Amino acid sequence: MPAPQPALDRAAARLAALLGEAVEVLLPVECAVCRAPGCALCRPCRLLLRRSCARPFEASAAAPLLEPALSVTAAGRYAHELAGCLLAFKNGGRTDLAPVLAACLATALHHAAPAWRAAAPPGPVPGPVLLVPVPGSPAALRRRWFQPVRVLLEDCARRGVLPPGTAAAPALRHRHAAARRSGPAQKLLGAAGRRSGPAGSLRAVVRPGTRCVVVDDVLTTGATLAEAARALRDAGAVVLGAVVVAAVRAPAVPPTADSPPHSGPFW
Repeated sequence: MPAPQPALDRAAARLAALLGEAVEVLLPVECAVCRAPGCALCRPCRLLLRRSCARPFEASAAAPLLEPALSVTAAGRYAHELAGCLLAFKNGGRTDLAPVLAACLATALHHAAPAWRAAAPPGPVPGPVLLVPVPGSPAALRRRWFQPVRVLLEDCARRGVLPPGTAAAPALRHRHAAARRSGPAQKLLGAAGRRSGPAGSLRAVVRPGTRCVVVDDVLTTGATLAEAARALRDAGAVVLGAVVVAAVRAPAVPPTADSPPHSGPFW
């Protein structure tokens, strides 16, 4: 007779705990920010991260290559704890940081959701608003073995903290020819090079009329978000805005301590 499902679940949970303990012995876990041992993000750094993302802000004005009509909401500024966690997550393989970064992203998504509804064209609602992650390049995927933004959105979906009426959808693809094009990295290009660099590198697979919001990890000049929005619009989608985890440049008028923080059961 097969074992009851609850017993199997308890056995699986125990096995997972034992494996986690074994990994911690062989590869000790430390805080991604301050290096404190024993956890992915220590309590003080976690509190600082949560505070830094409590007041999402409009970041489009500080992105010179972004089209003026595209509104971009950032969870926080790319600095201190948020920058440290993103770097460790993306470049250090610290996928154990996905839950806390997903909480930052969820805060920004809920903050921006009312503006999407206001920007949506009138008429019948053609399904949910799709939250479309910007895919990393094929080279980045080979280096990291995962898509960072997609992982964060999937974590939000799994925990049920996406805004109502939305769904995560990896609808963007890299064009093979553009992905193989050789050239300097984005961070080594000037403004003109960044504007022309990503152009035409993405294509979208969506139904015409689908309402979409572009989601990325870090906003720098805005060239990548502009290319993602172009690809979606070329496929017939309606782009309502964009959301990023962090913006490199602070807004001209930063959120003040008097502005109410966005609350939500994301942490």
